[in-house]
Amino acid sequence: MSKHAAVIGGGITGLASALSLSGRGYRVTLFEADADLGGLGTTFPWRDTHLEKFYHCFLPDDFSLLPRVKELGLDGQMLWRETKMGFMYQKRIWPMNTPGDLLSFGPLNWIERVRMGLMGVRARFHGLAPELDDITAEKYVRKMVGDRAFEVMWKPLLSAKIGDHYSTLPALWLSSRMNREKSSGPERKGCLPGGYRALIDAFAATLAQRGVTLRLRTRVNEIGQDANGMTLNVEGPEGASSARFDFVVSTSPVGHFQKMTKGLPIPSSLANLKLDYQGVVSGIFLTRAPLTEYYWMPWVDSGATSQGVIEMSNLVPLGRSHGLYVNYLVNYTHRDSALYKLPDADMLARYRADLASLFPAAGASIEEEHLFRAPYVEPIWTTGYSRTVPPNSVIPGRLYLACTAQVYPRVNSWNSCCSVVDQMLPKLFEEVDALPGGGQS
Repeated sequence: MSKHAAVIGGGITGLASALSLSGRGYRVTLFEADADLGGLGTTFPWRDTHLEKFYHCFLPDDFSLLPRVKELGLDGQMLWRETKMGFMYQKRIWPMNTPGDLLSFGPLNWIERVRMGLMGVRARFHGLAPELDDITAEKYVRKMVGDRAFEVMWKPLLSAKIGDHYSTLPALWLSSRMNREKSSGPERKGCLPGGYRALIDAFAATLAQRGVTLRLRTRVNEIGQDANGMTLNVEGPEGASSARFDFVVSTSPVGHFQKMTKGLPIPSSLANLKLDYQGVVSGIFLTRAPLTEYYWMPWVDSGATSQGVIEMSNLVPLGRSHGLYVNYLVNYTHRDSALYKLPDADMLARYRADLASLFPAAGASIEEEHLFRAPYVEPIWTTGYSRTVPPNSVIPGRLYLACTAQVYPRVNSWNSCCSVVDQMLPKLFEEVDALPGGGQS
């Protein structure tokens, strides 16, 4: 009988793991604590379709995610569009897409603009240099573009993403992000007509066809080990229970993994790893009028609560949203912050005020509004993190970890999470196949 694998977590890392393991011939049971698959890619029902709770897109260089889209039979549905970025400073919008746009960016003087351009070129060709892991992004940017350009542009952007922790971010993370998101040509992004719901449903359907058991609303509380394999203590709709497997792949955040494995001999470097996460608040506004022509636009020193907007309708066809424009107003903020804990009504009122102030016409055309939060979105990296990245193989042949703590220095994305799975699989296959079976459902 084929070996039985448990996959903990139904986000993209868990789905990609289950897809690959079932494709290899293993029996797979996937545990997800939520009622839905998809993790941060999950959606909410809206009219006759679904909309994403948090904004997502595909990039042409999603070399780990796009093969999964093809394997699931959705590659022929992909839509690719050129997209644009704007930058609002003191309520004035500046395009930020070409070298000419940068050279005409009024908030900076011409020397600062040239230095900004050179920083982008350097990131494109040297953005993954290992030595950047040992210096902070702030020190790197100040050296590259000067103190004033850092204060005007980069400090607000970094603090918007990581909050007060921006000063600890490694330069490698920032340069890696710039390396991924910008190229020498026009920016292109992709989407599926059915959104991420189509991708999640395709995962679920394919996994079901392969005999994968999906246990939703079931939380894994403890991972154990015995002479025959691994054991899980779980709690689901039918109460608490235990199950035995030949091996386990956990895709939970590293903090939850540490709690589940307290009784196991995992490496001390992993057991004692300290990694915090930034959360996000996402306000979705459907309007009759568009805001701008830009897909993504941060705003700085403009009197707004939100940190910027993602105008999804500048990528996704309007037909999906019945002719309404879908706009995401976001705040990246820690789950313990006062802003994150604001009641929904208060948060939505602040976002409405932002739209009324910055885009009066669109702000007056709001049809619907929704609010969602996620507490663990972006790891808060610190310098030297590349030397503490957790291993994928925790107990060889028995226990594996594939989670966002391992995406560094890449930006946390569905593609990066699939890359972690791709990194894990060769050693997993070798080690698992070398051990005898024995785990039973």
